[in-house]
Amino acid sequence: MPIKRRLAKGITHRITPEAVAAFGAGDQMALHRALGLAPWQVSPLDADTPAPPAWASHRTAWAESWPVAHDLRQALTEAA
Repeated sequence: MPIKRRLAKGITHRITPEAVAAFGAGDQMALHRALGLAPWQVSPLDADTPAPPAWASHRTAWAESWPVAHDLRQALTEAA
């Protein structure tokens, strides 16, 4: 039986006009939906530094998603 091959294992978040509008409006829920982020992932609106805050535990899914959120923030800023 043939096996379906997948091109990428990770989820890629596309920068869409809806995501740029939600980022500009500061709407976290709309931004999460537009980017397809999981509920535990950091919002790009909060990721204003390259590393998570010192108070955050670095062993959580939230803290581990920080670099992705920071990269998305930079892409959204450039797109705006």
